[in-house]
Amino acid sequence: RPDRQPAAVLFAETDDDVSAGVLLAKEEGWTVSVRSGGHSWAAWSVRDDALLIDLGELREIEFDEETGIVSARPAVKGSDELDPFLEKRGRFFRGGHCPSVGIGGFLLQGGQGWLARGHGWAAESIVAIDVVTADGELVRADATQNSDLWWAARGCGPSFPGIVTRFHLAT
Repeated sequence: RPDRQPAAVLFAETDDDVSAGVLLAKEEGWTVSVRSGGHSWAAWSVRDDALLIDLGELREIEFDEETGIVSARPAVKGSDELDPFLEKRGRFFRGGHCPSVGIGGFLLQGGQGWLARGHGWAAESIVAIDVVTADGELVRADATQNSDLWWAARGCGPSFPGIVTRFHLAT
């Protein structure tokens, strides 16, 4: 266990909760840290005097039959939840080595998994993200709008300058 203590913990259930948390942290002068699946051995989300925003309740998955794009929240577990959901639809996504890892941290770290050698890193399949900015605003980022955030989300790790609340992924 790390020798660090957050100022407060917010268990977010909606995008509005995340936005409100960011604004509260700004008001209180706290930094913000984020936990989506809690699988970080280094406990990067536990920081002194920070607001820890726990995204563990953000677990919805939706699929667009027409485009083949799955939208999934950051706490969705890759092989435990996303894989079976997609398998029922005849699709797959390149998940990680550990089935219980939330896709939030996995994708923001680049998404290296078992299928990376033949199919590339999972972060290459991010077609869009919904992200709460430092101003507490929810925006969509993709190749044409807020593209700086979209590119950053494809492997920047825990230093991503926002909070991804939904990933839109090519399957």
